Amino acid sequence: MADSDQRNAYLQAQVESIHRNLRFLENVATSPIGLTTDLKSLREAIPSDLANEERDRKSFLDVTGRGQNPRSAGLTAVDAARQAMRLVESLTPEGQEFLSADWIGRAEKVLDRIADRVGRDMRQGVAASFDGIYVIVDPEHTNGRPVLDVAAAALSGGACAIQLRDKLGARNSTLETAARLQEMCTEAGAVFIVNDWVDIAALINADGVHVGQKDIPVGRTRELLRGGQIVGTSNALQQEALDSESDGADYVAVGAMFATDTKQDTRPAGVETLRQVKGSVGVPVIAIGGINADNIGQVAEAGADSACVATAVTKADDPEAATRQLDQLFTQA
Repeated sequence: MADSDQRNAYLQAQVESIHRNLRFLENVATSPIGLTTDLKSLREAIPSDLANEERDRKSFLDVTGRGQNPRSAGLTAVDAARQAMRLVESLTPEGQEFLSADWIGRAEKVLDRIADRVGRDMRQGVAASFDGIYVIVDPEHTNGRPVLDVAAAALSGGACAIQLRDKLGARNSTLETAARLQEMCTEAGAVFIVNDWVDIAALINADGVHVGQKDIPVGRTRELLRGGQIVGTSNALQQEALDSESDGADYVAVGAMFATDTKQDTRPAGVETLRQVKGSVGVPVIAIGGINADNIGQVAEAGADSACVATAVTKADDPEAATRQLDQLFTQA
């Protein structure tokens, strides 16, 4: 086969890939979005005689059989369609037209809208999982025990989320630990958050990242993440929480609730600020800072969706039992 024929066959395969991914999005990922008509119009305008309905249906089954939920598979389909479009654009010889510039321009806009909406829906689903004990594991605060062991115990005790905070470890080691923690949380049905390190969160496709008031802004953080990854923020004031929500934060952590030795630079917030924030934002509110078995009832009664703890679990003789006790106290309150 001549080089030109091989190239044309490859380009035609990319066009069919675009067709299949648009068909998948049309059938599954956009049912609540209202973009089905745009996708159908784009798909039907693709010059491909080979992408028939039977093949489309097989593609649909292949995608949904990969263990992804429909929204996650939708983002995968968006990425695959974009990659194929870029290949077609860059490899099409001058004078030929597999896909017109007008078609590609329209497709980019539609895919942007889909990615935005599907990503937002995914983030809301993840953030809704904050409904109990959210444990921060930090190698400096485990009484010398491996972070993975402490996290495993917390998950066994019912933790709804784990956050890795590691300010001193080597980045390659932190990356490996974060990847394993994400696997553990996925298996347990919990959320995994990386503190500060946006690049690590992006590399391992963590559920999300947590940033402080002096870290990378929420909007810029979002640029480095996939559409379904969440961003949470630390807030000591009601206005900070409102600003975080306005900037696109998927949850706001309010603290410090009580005195804490875990972070030296934290600012006091208190239960009353927590109550004010809960009454003024529409995203999940996480209470954080100095929370233990003696005071967790106060943050629950103030309306916190979740209580974030560190040493109350990570320095406990039995982290699993400590997590379970805190969860029971939070639920009862």
